This record gives sequence, C-alpha cells and structure tokens, in this order.
Amino acid sequence: MRRASFPILGIALGLVALTGWRAAYAGVDAHLAGYTFHHFNDVDNVSVSSHFMRYNMLMESSLSTSVQLNHETVVVPAVAAPVGSQEAADAITTASRPISSLEDAYTDFVKVRNELQGSIGYRGVEAGYYVSDEVDYHAQMVWTSVNRDFLSENLNLAFGLNYAWDRIEPLNDEDTAGIPGVRNTTYFSLVATQVLTPTTVLRAGIERSLVDGLQHNPYRNVYAGGGHTAERHPYERTRNDYFVRLSQFFGNRSSLKVDYRFYTDDWGVDSHTLGAKLTQYITDEFVVRYRYRYYSQGAAYFYRDEYASGFGVDGLLTGDYRLGEFDANLFGGKIFWNLDRFFEGSGFLERIDLTLGYERYFNSTNFTANIFETGLEMSF
Repeated sequence: MRRASFPILGIALGLVALTGWRAAYAGVDAHLAGYTFHHFNDVDNVSVSSHFMRYNMLMESSLSTSVQLNHETVVVPAVAAPVGSQEAADAITTASRPISSLEDAYTDFVKVRNELQGSIGYRGVEAGYYVSDEVDYHAQMVWTSVNRDFLSENLNLAFGLNYAWDRIEPLNDEDTAGIPGVRNTTYFSLVATQVLTPTTVLRAGIERSLVDGLQHNPYRNVYAGGGHTAERHPYERTRNDYFVRLSQFFGNRSSLKVDYRFYTDDWGVDSHTLGAKLTQYITDEFVVRYRYRYYSQGAAYFYRDEYASGFGVDGLLTGDYRLGEFDANLFGGKIFWNLDRFFEGSGFLERIDLTLGYERYFNSTNFTANIFETGLEMSF
C-alpha cells in the first residue's frame, strides 16, 4: 500500500516553524519567507499548478539555511475519441499516464506531487536533501557543492556532487502488472565563471551523470511485430553535458545571454542547443524578457520508427520520440511586473511580483505546443 504524501507537508511546516523560532532567538542577519503560485498550460490543455513556499535565513556567522516546499497538481485531459475507435486505442497504448482499463482514459487523469528541499551553507560550502512523493514515484537526493573565488574575486570555481535514489511503483495496469523498479543517479559538475569586463561575464561547465536502473516509461507500449509490447530501455546510461554562456549587460538597462550546450551519452544520443535571452527594463517595476532556443539531436541506437519484431533491437524498444532524431524551435517572452506600489502600507508583504509568459514550441516530428505561464510571487 502506498504511503500518504501528507507527512511531507507536516515535516515542511515543522521545519519552517523551527527555523522561525531560531530566527527569533539567534543572531540572524537576514531572513526571507515567500510564496509563489505558478500555472502552466499547453495547447493540449495539459495543466500544471504549483504552490511553492520557501524560507531562507542568513546568520551573522555566515551560516545560511533554506527550506522549500512545492505542492504540484498535474491534470491530463481525458481522451476525446469514440470508445473502440483507432484514435482511442492509439491514445491509450502510447499514453504516458496510468491506465488500468479502457474506461479510465475517458476521464481526466490527476496527479499530485509534493516535494521538500532543505539546505545548509557556510562560506561557499553547501549541503542539502530533497524528497519528492507522488502516487507511483518516490524520489530522494542528497547533494553538496563547494565554490571559491580567485583572481581578486573575478574567477569563481564551483564543484557539485549529487546522489539520487528513486523508487518507481507503477499503478496496476493491464500491461505493466505493477512491476516496480528503482533508479540511482550519481551527478558531478564543474563550473567556472569569469568576469571579463565590468559588463561581461563568461561561464563554462561540465556535467556528468551515471544512471542505473529503470529508465523507460512503465505505462508506454510500442507497436512492434504486428502487436503491442512494453517499452524497454537499457538499465545503464552515462550522460555528459558541456556548456558555455556569455552574459553582456548594456547601458540602456538591458542584458543579453547567449549559450551553447553539447550533450552526448552512451545510448548514441548527441544534441546541440543554442539559445539567447534578451532582458529589458521598461521601468523600475516592469521588465520584459524575450527568448529563442534551437535544439537538434540524433537518435538512440535502438530507436526505430517501426520494429520488425517484438524483440526490438537487442531486446530494446522505445515509443519515446524524444529518443529519435529531430530538430526543435522555441520562442516567446515573459513580463515581470512588481506590484509593490499597489500594496503600500500593508505592513505584511514586502514584495509582490506578477509573471506572465507565452512560448511557442514546434519540432520536426510535427509536434507543436502553445505554452502559457502565470506566476504570482509574494515575499514577507
């Protein structure tokens, strides 16, 4: 039987209360509490609503602590097709949602996820713990990072080490039969940030992940050899990322960030990402950001548009188009509006920010999406 996820909320509230008690009686230099609501909606009416709460505290001894809680609800709309039709069958057998019977696909699927994150830092050294829980997935992670300044604080070097262990417990499904799985990930990163001029900053880094365990979607089927069979991916994967970013600040209160990323792994997937973000202050309270990103990747060695048999390629099959060869474009913009002047004299809220965004995504597999985002952040 799955545990209820509400203990995470209780633990989070207890940590926040404890942190607040310490803030009242210890040597606190600064502290900040905040709440952010974020809503995402795409062209297929898949929606994600998040309630994000945080508390940060900086002690006079340079010791810092942070507690963050996120309560997230995902809604996947019901299949809009006649019962027994080919459209309905395709939607069900390639779905990324749990389906225990044909009728389930004709009701909205709702998934709730709670996550808790806490960290402690001291003079450039930080350690933390993360836990996330949902009905069929439980994830935990511990991490540590160290960063140091050199060359009169013009160069910063940061090293990170994470270890994550996940438990996947699929809901009972006609094809998966509730087969459980685990996944462990070890992650390393090394990032260098160099101030080139008072208005130009260069950042470059290397990231490496070693993944072991269940890595396919336990709910996805693949059409192979004239029938449907469960998706199967390799249980080991080594992933490497190399990136560089140039940030340029201009005298008209604008900035431009240009970045390039190369990714490669031992599944045969190589990708290139080129992106740019232009941010402009219109007033002190109103900021506009424009964004464009181009992405191109090659296919995994076991990816096929069609499989001749249920054995696939060396026993491996995938129905995930993200492991195939494709190009993608994303562009759009966001506005950030500080609403403090509308709440002057409230005596409680220190800052209120509204975020509105729209992005258009399309790729070479004929998949498109209109992405709408709204966010409201309150600090107190």
